[in-house]
Amino acid sequence: MRTKLISLILLVILFVANNADAASKVLLRLNLQKGTTYEMTMVSTNQIDQEMMGQKMKIDQNIEMVFSYSVLDVLPDKNFLIEYTFQKMKMKMNMSGQEFIMDSESADSNPMNAPLKDLLSLKLKMILNPKGEVVKVEGLEEYAQKLSGNQQMAQAMQMFTDEENFKSFFAQTFNYFPENEVAVADQWKSSIKTPALMNTEITLVFEVAAIESNQVYLNVAAVVDMETSIEQMGMKMDVKMAGKQSGKMTINATDGWLTSSDLIQKFDMNMKMKNPQSGEDMVIPMVLNSVTKISAAKK
Repeated sequence: MRTKLISLILLVILFVANNADAASKVLLRLNLQKGTTYEMTMVSTNQIDQEMMGQKMKIDQNIEMVFSYSVLDVLPDKNFLIEYTFQKMKMKMNMSGQEFIMDSESADSNPMNAPLKDLLSLKLKMILNPKGEVVKVEGLEEYAQKLSGNQQMAQAMQMFTDEENFKSFFAQTFNYFPENEVAVADQWKSSIKTPALMNTEITLVFEVAAIESNQVYLNVAAVVDMETSIEQMGMKMDVKMAGKQSGKMTINATDGWLTSSDLIQKFDMNMKMKNPQSGEDMVIPMVLNSVTKISAAKK
């Protein structure tokens, strides 16, 4: 009788242990419902220290962007049809005491506001799979047409010029999905290369810090490298950047959507170019410190 009782207790313990282990693991994937809209707000505060020809310059920059993702349909293959729009974009920059503001909602005389507002009025339709990868996107032709009339805007938003550029750019949005179920303390890597963003390469390491109340809390660490050549105001520049990123993210385990993100970045950048006066090579060093916060509201 005692032996049977011990066996029964062991079975109960094993049952509880197995179920506790199963409950502590989650498979992060998109699980979206038709008719749901997610509004994501990104606020970035940047401080740039630059030195050029012996003169030091400090640039303070604040950027706010609002994106909307509306789930139009859940397709038979379990992919999702999404309508993706920019709702708002505002950038405020102070450079050595001179202030510049670009705002999609402003009606002032800034020549950049009207084309920005016009651009943000466009909508894209795309199909996402459960891992957040873009299977197909429609509407980029309209973006490319709008951008063709403004060279400065076209250079800043190259990711909207064709499907491959857009896919590589959008890969940053859902870069946190692991291959398998994860539990607390599990880690995994994600690598991204974005040709449209000056050939930037990002290697991220995610770690599950906690799983509570259907929320998955992640620690994030990333290494960023970039090396490219650009042309600005008729001058060619070779740009090289290296940096690190760290912070925290919260993911809703039910629908796989990002709830919030709080990241700190530090980048060291060198721009090499010809001195327009002497023709000699010169290097412009820059240090960028940035704090980026993202929040999502489900509607």
